[in-house]
Amino acid sequence: MKILPGSKVGIVSPSKPVTPENISRGLAYLRSLGYEPVLGRHVFDRYRYMAGTPQDRAEDLMTFYRNPEIKAIFSTAGGDGSQMVAPFLDYKIIKENPKPLIGFSDTTAIQNAIIAQTGTPQLSGFLLSYDFTDGENPAPEIDISLKTLLAGKKLKATGGQTVIGGQAEGILLGGCLSLFRSLCGTPYFPSLKNAILLIEDVEEKTYKLDLMLEQLRQNPVFSDIKGIIFGDFDNCEIRKPEDGDTDEIINYFTREMNIPVIRRFPYGHQKSRYVLPLGSPIRINANKCTLEQL
Repeated sequence: MKILPGSKVGIVSPSKPVTPENISRGLAYLRSLGYEPVLGRHVFDRYRYMAGTPQDRAEDLMTFYRNPEIKAIFSTAGGDGSQMVAPFLDYKIIKENPKPLIGFSDTTAIQNAIIAQTGTPQLSGFLLSYDFTDGENPAPEIDISLKTLLAGKKLKATGGQTVIGGQAEGILLGGCLSLFRSLCGTPYFPSLKNAILLIEDVEEKTYKLDLMLEQLRQNPVFSDIKGIIFGDFDNCEIRKPEDGDTDEIINYFTREMNIPVIRRFPYGHQKSRYVLPLGSPIRINANKCTLEQL
């Protein structure tokens, strides 16, 4: 994956509605990187709490996948509803015309659906609206890691705390836990065999995190995963004292595991995070809390 300056990039709204004002700074940022943004026909649509019907949002994506001049696709925002788009995508065309969909949060559902159906890598950790809401450019970690990946260079990232030490190699999968978990039992849930899971979430009660993780554990090939990276769990409140905080949830979930596990890795719904290569092979070293793209 190498997106050269001067390339055209598609802009889609697979989740919540946005306005031109919401994404103006994000578009300016892409232009500053040398890219030419091309807006999808339905970018500013509104349908219920979503940015247009599932069919119309899928139409924008497929228009860009069919267009050889478009080298990458950027999501405008997270929110809700991207999973509804998955059944309306033509995965044969996507596989024949591979290009990254770059997004975060709710985009998790579509990104993992595309990985499951085509094996095409995606970039998770950047949104055109979310990362410019304070009137500034993205945090340095976002800026540097995004530029690294778009330039076709291998990413190296460091941070977090060791839960279980060790090293492992595997395919990075996941993103926002609630969205990733919602794909379980569908054709859009990627195989966990030889996977390194990436997990974060926002504004979920901790007992719900417990249950969502348990749903992942009960998948038939969960025992084949090679490692876990837990990111940030912003505003995940404790409903009752006995529910426990996120550290307790993670400790309980990993209590009998013998694979490398990192927590508090700089990825999630906080201002500073890394953009990470979903669907790509990586190596983690939980002793040093490092991630290295292979």
